[in-house]
Amino acid sequence: MNYDDFYAVLNRRHSVRIFQDRPVEREKLSRIIVAGLKAPSHNHMREWEFIFLRDPKKRLAVMELGEVFSRTPDKRFLEQTLEKIRDRIQRDVYFHSVPMQEKMILTTPELLLVCFKMSRPLRSCETLFDLNCFASAWAAVENILLAMAAEGLYGVTMVPFKTGRLKQLLKIPDDYEVATFIPIGYPDKEYRIQQIGVSSEDRIHIDEWQNHPNKSVMT
Repeated sequence: MNYDDFYAVLNRRHSVRIFQDRPVEREKLSRIIVAGLKAPSHNHMREWEFIFLRDPKKRLAVMELGEVFSRTPDKRFLEQTLEKIRDRIQRDVYFHSVPMQEKMILTTPELLLVCFKMSRPLRSCETLFDLNCFASAWAAVENILLAMAAEGLYGVTMVPFKTGRLKQLLKIPDDYEVATFIPIGYPDKEYRIQQIGVSSEDRIHIDEWQNHPNKSVMT
């Protein structure tokens, strides 16, 4: 194994919200789904399903359902959100990304929905153990994001606020949930947002939680 290549992919992966008007090759999409299916599964069954949403009318319907996302990305919402954020870098991220959400859903070359089978209805989950299926679906999502970066493809994860009517629209079975949307495409020129970064030493604890006063910032 070439370890340098693996870590290069890790370092290359980042969120992208503006894409070239260029189709994504079918074989690349197939490979990223295969990568997702290689993720660890909580019950070894890999009960994940993947929907590529290409119909413009259905994408528009998804946006108009009203319960897929928590809000319409309007100016008032953006102002209210920014008022609650004190970290400058986090404010920059929200200021840049929130107004793009709706356009991104409608124009991205590919829009992937990652679905997972629930062991019990989401509203009746009482413990973290009940959410093992959700956690393992996100292991598949991470594999997909890394495979995308290896293929020169990028995107961002978007977690739906509610999914009831969305599932009806797309005929998703009752015992499945939507973990996330992933717009996928070749990146266009986009302002690269500075990210909040940390040193691994600031996040490692031995035997008990220890407070680390030092924080670092990276791009």
